[in-house]
Amino acid sequence: MGGELTIALTIDNRLVRAKEGDTILSAARANDIYVPAICCLTRCSATLACRLCMVDADGKRAYSCNAKVKEGMVVNTDGEDLRADRRAIMEIYAINHPLQCGVCDKSGECELQDNALFQNVSSQNCAIKDSGRKAVTWGKTRYDPALCIVCERCVTVCKDIIGVAALSTTPRGGDALPESYKESLSKDVYAVWNKMNKSLIARSAKGDGCTGCGECAAVCPTGAMIADEFQYKSNAWELRRVPSSCVHCPSACHLIYETKQIGVDNPSETIYRVTNDFHFQSLCGAGRFGYDFANKNAKKDTEAFNRAIAALKQAKSISFGSFISNEEILILNRIKKRLGVKLINPSAYALSRFLKTFSAVSGKTLYGGSKETIGDFTLSIGIRLSNDNPQLRYAINNALVAKKGAAIDFHPIGDSIVDTMHKNMLVLRGEVGGEEIVLAKLLNRFADRLPAKPRAKIAKFIFDEAELERIDKLAENKSEFTIIAGSDLFDHPRSENLARMLGLLEKYSPFKVMLSPRNGNDLGAALFADLDESADGYTIGYNAKGDFVLSAFGAKGKKELDMPSLIQQEGTITSANKRITPIYPALGYDGWTLADLYNAVADGEEIERATDLSAELGAPFDALENEFSASGVERRGFELASSAIESTDAIEPPNPPKIEGAIVYLAHPIDEFNAYLSSGDKLLASEEFLAKFGLKEGKKAKVAIDGANFTLTAQKDKYIQGGFAFVSVYDETLTGWRFKSIERR
Repeated sequence: MGGELTIALTIDNRLVRAKEGDTILSAARANDIYVPAICCLTRCSATLACRLCMVDADGKRAYSCNAKVKEGMVVNTDGEDLRADRRAIMEIYAINHPLQCGVCDKSGECELQDNALFQNVSSQNCAIKDSGRKAVTWGKTRYDPALCIVCERCVTVCKDIIGVAALSTTPRGGDALPESYKESLSKDVYAVWNKMNKSLIARSAKGDGCTGCGECAAVCPTGAMIADEFQYKSNAWELRRVPSSCVHCPSACHLIYETKQIGVDNPSETIYRVTNDFHFQSLCGAGRFGYDFANKNAKKDTEAFNRAIAALKQAKSISFGSFISNEEILILNRIKKRLGVKLINPSAYALSRFLKTFSAVSGKTLYGGSKETIGDFTLSIGIRLSNDNPQLRYAINNALVAKKGAAIDFHPIGDSIVDTMHKNMLVLRGEVGGEEIVLAKLLNRFADRLPAKPRAKIAKFIFDEAELERIDKLAENKSEFTIIAGSDLFDHPRSENLARMLGLLEKYSPFKVMLSPRNGNDLGAALFADLDESADGYTIGYNAKGDFVLSAFGAKGKKELDMPSLIQQEGTITSANKRITPIYPALGYDGWTLADLYNAVADGEEIERATDLSAELGAPFDALENEFSASGVERRGFELASSAIESTDAIEPPNPPKIEGAIVYLAHPIDEFNAYLSSGDKLLASEEFLAKFGLKEGKKAKVAIDGANFTLTAQKDKYIQGGFAFVSVYDETLTGWRFKSIERR
């Protein structure tokens, strides 16, 4: 969470310490002091909708979700008047609330239930005529306004975390409260009832920007918002909870798989839903809904296993994708050494090469930035935030709101989500390939300590007067500087110089640099595998193309062998935050594993279980934690240590590449990070691009991309701005720099 515990105050006769700027509520929670609150979300702005968090602070009533701690403050969280008003508020919430707890999907984990029981609500003293409220479905979320208490958590999380603001309150209609209640009820109780009686939740004017993350349903304290696919499927208390890490993108978000057996006549378990600790970690749609990727029908096929061993023994190369655990990477590396084969992963190789060049200039073996360093001034370059790593977009948006921060996004392709995130989000859409010029300008503006020799190489590259004025205004009085550099840079024709320039920014400017890999465990593969640049001869594919394929997708034919998916394994992955985080098997697996194959070719050396190798990464697997503390401290795995090394200041003058003709960009649809989530190979285009190329939505188009022929389905993408298109191809035909030339065939 950052910050020092500098404020001393007393809460319920206990002396506690808190950070400057903390709320009373967060200070209480961090010290395990319970204060009821339904509307409040950690990381979000206060709405004061429920007022249950009222306390006595220095003799005056205050709302602990909004009131800041002060040195020497004395707080009482309980008292006769506070209890009376809290109980009355819970009575208000129960007015006309449907009596359907027995079938409500939230029953058993409903905060309305919990607080009503805690406040001992057993009667009601107020009433009003109900008004008709019809349930609606928005994307993957079903909203039942009859169950809604208008706490606004859904509205707030969409605005303050997700950055879309797709929801808002709207007038409800119905009868107004009788004036007599204004006199008979306390001010806080009347305010809560008046708000709930006047309002409902609706799609806002920005509702079309919804990315389907489902966070609104996750934070809902009642059954008002539910993931449509979960409704009426299971009681919450029947589900087995498996805390793990999301494996789809490089963020490795904390999540919980919730499983139970399929039925009375089928004891096999399946996943019913994914939940998250939403006070400290949000999820995108891939993490929440993209969980059905288990290799469910795998068996120990001895003939297929023997064919795989024979293929391994004749192989010259092993190609693998980054949808992989660190332990599997270590096993592949052992196979490489044992059999003398090449080990291929193009995206991880590019990242490894880029990181080594960066380190040679920065003087540190790892980059200094992470999601946790995203503060009040953030720059993103070479990353499509909405498609590549939504969690970083959430972190930037939250810093803009919660820290009154500023951010700048440098990317050639317009993004309707990023473009409208916040008034302090400056979007600069430069030329394709022009990242060197941007970094040179940043060095000239922010690297005051840059030595004369490298400065001379970039002296002529400066922001124009208008840009500089806007940037200086945004950077004014800021103290936490982070640059997020994405995978556009790793395969860039000028990647080596880009890495050097970022290294100089890390070393000589206030910025901490964070590298955001393209694929899930690229960083783990870059750090723990001895990678080669290109394959030779007969190739084994591990969840990748090859002459013989080891597949977690499910074996198809005699040249494939089943492998477990990441949802069926115990192990670890490496996040872009440089953190080794654990994964746990949510579902069973009955087939062969990579460890079995290694044991068959290892001349007596055996691996009993893959996690026996986890200690080689830095800690034994069984010692790894996977949770957040009450104050939001991340206790998940461990952070990799960075070491100091000798460094250089050598860079070259910028020399941007040029692409002739029309350009497309290698990016998958939002929330489709890998082949497990694929909805097919598509040409995702802006309306302008479709018109220019004469493409019709939903129709097949024959195109040549960098000389290779493809047949793709044209689809309009509402998030792409300008005359650009994305290419979504999951067969790994296209690698290298993400910007490609395209022609119609």
